[in-house]
Amino acid sequence: MAERRLYLHPVRWTSLGLSLLEAMHLGMPVVALATTEAVEAVPAGAGVLSTRPEVLARAARTYLNEPQAAAEDGARARRAALERYGLKRFLKDWERLIEEVTRG
Repeated sequence: MAERRLYLHPVRWTSLGLSLLEAMHLGMPVVALATTEAVEAVPAGAGVLSTRPEVLARAARTYLNEPQAAAEDGARARRAALERYGLKRFLKDWERLIEEVTRG
């Protein structure tokens, strides 16, 4: 999957697809419908979100024809995924929760 230039996420009904996060972790820019949690998961500069098919098609063509743009947006997608959904953040939140519930 990481050898591809972009990740197309046409899912309209899933809250947040694991495949979207996996693609971001792999450093792939996202082209997705601007629906559900994708709007929160994919920050500006990490891909293109829209409800307009022509905008998504244009973004896909751009990433296919401009490898440098795909690499740059993919790197931003990876940083965002690691920061928001990575193991380090999860463990930090878990430790904070344990401290909170065990305070006496």
